[in-house]
Amino acid sequence: MYRYAIIGFGGLGKLHLGNLIKLEKERGDIKLCALCGADPESFKSNVRLNIGDVDISSIDFSSCGFYQDYKELIDKEKPDFILSTLPTYLHEEVAVYALSHGVHVFSEKPMALSAESCKNMIDTAKKHDKKLMIGQCLRFDTAYRKIKQYIDEETFGKVYRAEFTRYSQTPTWTWNNWILDPEKSGGCILDMHIHDVDLVNYFFGLPRSVSSIITENKVQLESVFTRYFYDGFLVTSTADWSFPQSFPFTAQCLINFEKATVRLFDGKLTVYTDDGETEIALSAGDYYMDEIRAFLEEIFDGKPCSVTSAESVSKSIFLALCEVKSAKSEKPIVL
Repeated sequence: MYRYAIIGFGGLGKLHLGNLIKLEKERGDIKLCALCGADPESFKSNVRLNIGDVDISSIDFSSCGFYQDYKELIDKEKPDFILSTLPTYLHEEVAVYALSHGVHVFSEKPMALSAESCKNMIDTAKKHDKKLMIGQCLRFDTAYRKIKQYIDEETFGKVYRAEFTRYSQTPTWTWNNWILDPEKSGGCILDMHIHDVDLVNYFFGLPRSVSSIITENKVQLESVFTRYFYDGFLVTSTADWSFPQSFPFTAQCLINFEKATVRLFDGKLTVYTDDGETEIALSAGDYYMDEIRAFLEEIFDGKPCSVTSAESVSKSIFLALCEVKSAKSEKPIVL
């Protein structure tokens, strides 16, 4: 039986636990051994996320260890793998400690706050022959994977232009508002915009250069607009989390191909041609569940994950940081 622990138990920690409990029944070879980051009562409470409410009130924690110190948890419980869902500024520290103590690590996005931190995490995983996966969950979304297929197979010809947008109310739901401190979260760029940066990298690879502007009217690093320059086509992306609390979360992906335009909006994938529009039927899936399932299959079943890797995700962090550098220098950055 493989034993696991969750370190950091806010919204995503609770969401992942709910999926892991389902996977315990599905696989029959994993078991929760410990949780770290809050007292027993708060572990049982529900939490509100921009993706909906998370309810774990029915889960039995009677055989679970509770810790406030992740090092104590790892040293005493010796789990086979952990999920790290802590604030961004702790991602590197926790991953490196766990990996160096023989523990596989699934660490939430964004990977880390610097390219050097990403490299340290990857190097530590390789040194100790342990798996490291980063939770860039949209790579596992069925709609984005269909778009990836269209691009790779040139289903509608070559890409002419691509556009990504992501808007949100200002996030005020984190512990001590850590997410609004760019020194701890990287601001909107590394926390929310990183989803689209990673999709740009996943779809097209790294561009030749980037040019970005940012705003800081309400909070630091609250929005970014970026142009990514590739040979033969242009990609743009906009992210902004300075909207009022009543504003609904909104995201869109729009790609112009030679023979069609593909749009993902409000959960619907639509292909537009001169002859009309077609809504694409997508297979049912839960990208949070699918990424954890892929992680377990990689570490315990020997099934390599073709969708993501820590090395690939580290390039997304590098790209996002180039955007920040471009915005602050008011100059394009050649990669």
